[in-house]
Amino acid sequence: MGPGIYNNISNKEYHASGGLSASGLKLLARSPAHYKYSVREETPAMRKGTAVHTAVFEPERFAASYVIAPDVDKRTKAGKEAWAELEASGKIVLSAKEYETTQAMGDAVRNHRLAGPLVMDGKAEQSVYWRQPVTIGGENREYTEILCKCRPDYVKELGEGYVIVDLKTTSDARPLRWGKSAYWDYGYHIQAAHYMIGMESATGERAREFVFIVAESESPYGVLVYKTPTLTLMRGYEENEELYKVYAGCNKADLWPCYPDMIYEFDLPRGA
Repeated sequence: MGPGIYNNISNKEYHASGGLSASGLKLLARSPAHYKYSVREETPAMRKGTAVHTAVFEPERFAASYVIAPDVDKRTKAGKEAWAELEASGKIVLSAKEYETTQAMGDAVRNHRLAGPLVMDGKAEQSVYWRQPVTIGGENREYTEILCKCRPDYVKELGEGYVIVDLKTTSDARPLRWGKSAYWDYGYHIQAAHYMIGMESATGERAREFVFIVAESESPYGVLVYKTPTLTLMRGYEENEELYKVYAGCNKADLWPCYPDMIYEFDLPRGA
């Protein structure tokens, strides 16, 4: 893909295309080998997440694309025919419980006083590609470029600029619980910085904010809105700059090492 913003690329096509993504960066942070040999397979959690994203950002498409599984016995001829007809329609089947939960989460976000306006009248699931300049090497420094990509959940014009909106689902959206895992477990600061860089490269304008909408997956489907602090973004920029160099160097040498060959000492967890 050439640099630019693409509006009509499916999620499947995006993931199959070349370019270093935010999820790829997080794998690189573990080791280049984990990035090189990763295999993307859609899990039930990923399918559920896609359904919730569709319900939030594209409710009309959710209504048209998702259906509740019919209450039929697939062991019978009539049941088999009903399922075959449903599969031929191309619609995505959810259980009654999954459909109800997904729709409730979508309604909770869209009806939220702060989150609702952020997920309306914007652009969903754009695919962004850009050439990221990188400097590698020691004394004999070399300047190169790597192809990067990102796929923001939603881009919303706000005032004289725009904000990038990312939806996360969780069992507990409270700041002390979610904020800790967002940084240490999921590396969302890496994602936020990568998206900010990509959108600025594609549009020539830096986003005003990177906003996380965090929706709980159980009743009462609580919603919290977080903006990414400047210091958190700066940490993401710093880590990404190093990871871009790692990727460029590994790609040039076609060497993708795993963990260092050394003996470590492990520390007791805090409070032990």
